[in-house]
This record gives sequence, C-alpha cells and structure tokens, in this order.
Amino acid sequence: MNPFEKEVLKDNQVNTLHLRYFDIDYPSGSVEPEPVSPISINISIEPYRIIPVVFIKNRVFERLNSAGVRDMAMNILSFVTQINNTHKIQANEIQFDCDWTEKTKSRYFLFIEEYRALSKNRISATIRLHQVKFHQITGIPPVDYGVLMYYNMGEINTGNTNSIYEKSVAERYNSFIQSYPLALDVALPIFIWGLQIREGKVFQLLNKMNFSHFEKDSNFISIKKNWFSVKHGCFKGGYYFQEFDLIKIENISAANLFEIVDQINRNSNHNIRNLLFYDLDSVNISQYEKDIFQKIVRRLD
Repeated sequence: MNPFEKEVLKDNQVNTLHLRYFDIDYPSGSVEPEPVSPISINISIEPYRIIPVVFIKNRVFERLNSAGVRDMAMNILSFVTQINNTHKIQANEIQFDCDWTEKTKSRYFLFIEEYRALSKNRISATIRLHQVKFHQITGIPPVDYGVLMYYNMGEINTGNTNSIYEKSVAERYNSFIQSYPLALDVALPIFIWGLQIREGKVFQLLNKMNFSHFEKDSNFISIKKNWFSVKHGCFKGGYYFQEFDLIKIENISAANLFEIVDQINRNSNHNIRNLLFYDLDSVNISQYEKDIFQKIVRRLD
C-alpha cells in the first residue's frame, strides 16, 4: 500500500481487509490444479484483521473427481497456513471466490465441506446476482455467509452501456435478494477500467487506467464522454495503442454507489450487515471525494 491508501484506511477507521492470497487454476501444461500468482507481502499489516481470499477457477471443479477435491482442500489449507505463519497473520476466517455452475456445484460444495472439516475456520463465499435469482438451480454453498458481488453485471461491448453496473440489469435480480436463504454482505465496485476497441471489437481490458491517463496526452483525442480515439500509435501503461483504436472508460460514479445502496436497502429488508469496497487501490480511490465511503456506509440502513 502507498501512503495515500494507508491514509484512506485510517480516515475511515478500517480494521478489516480482504486479501487475495492466490488463485487456483491449471497453469499451462499442468495436469493438477496449482496456486497461481501467490501474494507477496512487503509491508506490515499487523493493524488489520485479515480475511484471506482464494479464487478458484470453475474449470478446476469441472476436471477434479471427489478424491482430487479432497486433496485440493488439504493443499490449499496448507498453503494458506504457510502464508499466515510467515507473516504472523491470525486469520480465523477465509473466503472462497468461484463462479460455480449447476454442473460444478456438488464438487465445489464438497470442497467447502472438506475445508471446513480440516480447518474449523469461518467460511464465506462470493455470490453472483444470477446465483441469487436462480439459487434453486445453482444451489446454496455450505458457508457461514455470502458476499454478494454487485458488479460486472453487463456485457463488455462497444456500446454505451457500462459492463460494471447497469441499473436496468440489476433490477432483474434485486427482488430476489430478500428471499436468498443465506446471510449476505455486499461488495460494491469502486474500480475503473478501459476497453480498448479495434475495428469495432473489444481488443482488451485496460486495468487501472482512468481518464487522467488519456486526457492530457496528445496521442489521444476525447471524442465524447468517456471515449477517446488514438491519434498516434504509442505505448502507455504497458499497453500498445494503434492509430484509430478507441478507448471506452467504464467507472462507477458516487451517484451510482448511492443508487446501489438504496436498491440494496429496498430489496434486502434492510438485512445487509457489511459493505466491502472493491478494490483498495489509489487509482480507484482518487475518483471520489474523501468522505465518500463514510457517506455510503451511513446510508446502509
């Protein structure tokens, strides 16, 4: 974390951080699931209560049998424990992030049960909006509570919609939140990204890139709100931009965040306990006024 990020945590009296430890996937050529991009911690996180987060690709559960699921539970617990011990983290909770399907739910839920039996930790799982609406099909994970990911609900495309949050899309799911048979926290989007468009198609996502990267650069021209055109081919932020490429910036305004919380209040019977903000990064945080997070939390009934 940089000084600005630390200051925001202090100003908002934050004491809990969800910290991504690693992903589980099949790296190129691997026949067994393995940790991908494990975390490297180079600062003191002693002041914070840490909830480790492990993201598991859905295809892992498409390939593993029951015995493999049990082995993976033991291996993940061992690696999480190793990270905790190395950095003197006293974590008594863990969160699993997986976009499971009807086909993989039985093995994913078995994994959670196996992990619980081994660790006795409190467990949460990320929940997508479609899993709330169609929970009779996708099932309810055997966890202590869920974290509803209230973002990435639209299509990534070249139109004028916002793939991070679209009210019209959210309204197709909101009415089902209240009846979801699992306690929920809600994760709100504060991230920003760009879509690089070439020859009418989305070419790639531009993570951690916002308006300021393009506004004062003579290689780019603002053509309308949230859109830029590439005037001269160039490298920027580790990406190559070709002449005539288009950049579409997608972000969530403060008004959007207030609107989301109001929708959650109306459709959850005011039973949401905690709000999470995704994710902790100065590029994201700098979009908003200093007191935005306190205002949002106060708005949660």
